[in-house]
Amino acid sequence: MQKPIGLMFNGVWSQHRFAETEPYRDNYELVYTHGLTAERLAPFEVLVVPFQSNRQALSACRHLIFDWLTDGRVLAVFGDNPGDLLPATWEDRPIDNYWWKTDPTRPPIAATDRSHPLYGGLASRHGAWHHHGVYTAVPDDAWVIQRTASGEAITWQTSAFGGTLFASTKDPIVEYGVDQIRHLDHYMTAFTEWVLSCVEAPSPAR
Repeated sequence: MQKPIGLMFNGVWSQHRFAETEPYRDNYELVYTHGLTAERLAPFEVLVVPFQSNRQALSACRHLIFDWLTDGRVLAVFGDNPGDLLPATWEDRPIDNYWWKTDPTRPPIAATDRSHPLYGGLASRHGAWHHHGVYTAVPDDAWVIQRTASGEAITWQTSAFGGTLFASTKDPIVEYGVDQIRHLDHYMTAFTEWVLSCVEAPSPAR
């Protein structure tokens, strides 16, 4: 049975653990980054690029990925993004992994637009934690969904490329896989349900 979501994979153990864990293994299939072809992408309705992916290899496949996206599909990209995979500018920032000790009610992600269908049903602590850099420029029509306290973009979405492009500098799949943040099943379950609903009824960009 063909699984609907492809998860880009370059040998990172935490990515593999996530994809093989109930309930996610019924929807996610590992897709090796190296040697990627249009034929390999074709069966999937959703493609997820997790944190700790090989950005150089993915940038080399950008044309394949965006050709695939144009057919009303969903591309979600998590974590740092130093290459040219996305039409946006990413910049590194210090990672605050200690915020939950100093004040667990105030994560580095300070503002979330809860009108977004992914975040509307999540508790605040389930949708915001630390992040790996920020986006200092995003497409003109992008809906910026999450920001830092200084207003820099963490999570955004656009439909300018024929499908739904969702990007976030958070790292939910890797954190879930290493069991460091132990409540991320809430986020990943909501995320999985949302991306599958986008395929059935495209999510608007704002």
